[in-house]
Amino acid sequence: KQGRPDSLRIERANGRVTVVARDATLADVLTALAESEKLNLVLAAPAGDKVTVTLTNCTLPDALTALLTSAGYNWTIRNDVVYVTSLSGAVTSPDVQGRRLRAFELDYASATDVSQAVTGLLSPVGKSWISQKSPTDNRRTKEVVTVEDLPAYIDRIEDYIAQIDQPPRQVLIEVHVLQIKLSDDDRHGVDLSHVASLGGLKLDMHTAGLANAAAPQAFFVQATAPNLKGLIEALKTTTDAKTLASPRIIAVNGQQAHIQVGEQLGFRVTTTTETSTLESVEFLNVGVVLTVTPHIARDGRVLLRIRPEVSSGSVSPTTGLPEEETTEVQTDVLLATGQGMVIGGLIQEVDDISANKYLGLGDARWIGPLFQRRQEVKSRSEIIVALVPHILPLPPAEKCRNDVEFARVREPLMVGPLCRYPRPYEPRLPDCRLNPRRPCDPHPCDYGWGCGAAGCDGFGADAGLYRLPAVEDWAPQEVEFDGPIIQPAEPGPVVGPPVAPHAEVSRATTNSLRLPRFAQQWFQRR
Repeated sequence: KQGRPDSLRIERANGRVTVVARDATLADVLTALAESEKLNLVLAAPAGDKVTVTLTNCTLPDALTALLTSAGYNWTIRNDVVYVTSLSGAVTSPDVQGRRLRAFELDYASATDVSQAVTGLLSPVGKSWISQKSPTDNRRTKEVVTVEDLPAYIDRIEDYIAQIDQPPRQVLIEVHVLQIKLSDDDRHGVDLSHVASLGGLKLDMHTAGLANAAAPQAFFVQATAPNLKGLIEALKTTTDAKTLASPRIIAVNGQQAHIQVGEQLGFRVTTTTETSTLESVEFLNVGVVLTVTPHIARDGRVLLRIRPEVSSGSVSPTTGLPEEETTEVQTDVLLATGQGMVIGGLIQEVDDISANKYLGLGDARWIGPLFQRRQEVKSRSEIIVALVPHILPLPPAEKCRNDVEFARVREPLMVGPLCRYPRPYEPRLPDCRLNPRRPCDPHPCDYGWGCGAAGCDGFGADAGLYRLPAVEDWAPQEVEFDGPIIQPAEPGPVVGPPVAPHAEVSRATTNSLRLPRFAQQWFQRR
């Protein structure tokens, strides 16, 4: 048309447009396109950038999207008016710019952690806010991330949050804390290798800190769960051992679990400022303290950070300060689920005073000490900690989803001469060979398989298992072929009995099925 640059050509045919531009400004291209398509166009941003584009036989929305998104612009339609706005400039009205508001409620992830990644996924005109829950405010009970951005960016953020906001795995940890009173023969600790040999147990023993004299001289033993239980029973039988605690705790992946067998000694802490003096009470944990932090690896093993501590202490009556004697060790160990470990060598020495006296005379007021005998006896004891981690299974719905994904990549689509393999966990399109009047509809629930809920019948009568078996129980399926096979022969076709197992097909299907020669040879070999 008149006034259009020579480097710009726009054609329209059958409701589609063809745009050819060579080093033309974006404003000229949009103006010419609006004149050709009778559009109401508003350029809400400077569009002086030059573009070179060739679009052939495209719809108008596709042409606008390809032309504007590549140049850093966005377009929206409101009241039959096309608004073109910039993605890197000033922020205009949300309706004109096409921004949407979306609130994402988090069940497991922290809003602070998610917000850091969401900020990097926003467009230049996008914004995000977080709302955190508070244990002291009953009105703040949710972790929410609110996002205002263009629809395409919100979809990306939604995909990210759906992947990151997943229920965490959990680990069941069996803990056995034993105290063994050492005799003179075992003053350096119990010889676990000797105890294990008596019971015929296999142990993997190693020590830590041999090259570092300042490190705690503890030892570690790895064993399977049955061997570990046998070792504990052998210790109780062959030594003077008693069980201090035997808890079973469930820890969330990456979260710390704390176990204490002992007591807490309270002491006062005074804080003095210019205007006031505050006094609070704190506690000193003494006894056996065990801290465990599990981390589940992708290969199904558990990385445990273990810190056992054996301590004793008191609060000084003169200073009011706590005094503590402690023996502790910290280690990281990688165990398979059901594999246990033993931490030993935590020896504690206690001074006991024993008194002997003559009956009657030893309790006299003035001469009693003359008829008494006091002796200081040192007693040594060893603390042994045994742990067995067990990764808890996924919830039924999550496990079923994982089994279905595994089955989809494991089982074939077809078997033999292009006959359908039974895959009841997947929706199917209507099949005219089986029943053209009864299509197999997808499952009405969220997961795509039979869940046993009321009104949920899965895929209908043609479906198979509702729940897949365990992976280790799976075996190649042998299905019977109950239809006759049509075999071409000389001088005419001969119908014979089935000669090999095959996938389930209906009798009407096999009667109308003409098998090629290679398929007949395959059945004869089977």
